Amino acid sequence: MILQREDVRLSYFVEGEGPPITVLHGFTQAGRSWREVISKMPAGWKWIVPDLRGHGETQTRHGSPCSMDACMEDLLALWDDLGVERTHLAGYSMGGRLALHVAARRPDRVLSLLTIGAHAGLEEDAREGRRRGDEGLAERIEKEGIEAFVDYWGALPLFAGLQRRGPSYVAQVRAERLQNHVAGLACSLRGMGAGTMEPVWNELGHVTFPCTFVAGQQDHGYVASARRLAATVPNGKFEIVPRAGHAAHQERPDAFARLLASHLAAATATGVSAPSSTFD
Repeated sequence: MILQREDVRLSYFVEGEGPPITVLHGFTQAGRSWREVISKMPAGWKWIVPDLRGHGETQTRHGSPCSMDACMEDLLALWDDLGVERTHLAGYSMGGRLALHVAARRPDRVLSLLTIGAHAGLEEDAREGRRRGDEGLAERIEKEGIEAFVDYWGALPLFAGLQRRGPSYVAQVRAERLQNHVAGLACSLRGMGAGTMEPVWNELGHVTFPCTFVAGQQDHGYVASARRLAATVPNGKFEIVPRAGHAAHQERPDAFARLLASHLAAATATGVSAPSSTFD
């Protein structure tokens, strides 16, 4: 389905009936990357799954920003169009940072929050170096093209855990990444990279809805980020997915689906919260 806005044709799909949960994909992915997890979840949820700016089948007008604020406005417009006042919100990596941005800036639209492999922004002394790195990656993709960039990106140690699912799954992930476009990914790197993102750590203290912050056991930097996030919000907890790296929901989808189901059950049970734990 398409939501037409002034500067974007936002592609999305909706699946199921029940309380809404919006899920946000990572860099080089699209909404379709969530289908496996959705298939493993219990019935009774309405899944709202967009392709974020710069990705998938979403099309932006030339010169339009691929930024956290622009994507947040897309989500608000989508929820308004669907008649969704508040939604559970989950996001992975770049999508997790966007989810944190939305939770901090528009907590009135969020019922609960779950992130995978995410942080709420880099410290100031690290941001400039990361911005330069993302600009270099944007120039690389513009020079070398989508296929060379996807092969470079997929070979990063960050995604080594996907190899455990076998060559056919790795090929599927690669094929999905190849459906993106040079201009979109370059725009996303420049506008939504970790160096460009305005940190929202200091804004999360007023987020009172249930929050779960997930990291793969082998994704050490993001384990630390998940712990810090859980300590930052009043009603936060962290979860570790054993034997998983950065893309924990793809590396171990069954374990992650159980974790997500537990988070949603706790978030919808008034006055009930689940302890921090490790989901096997």
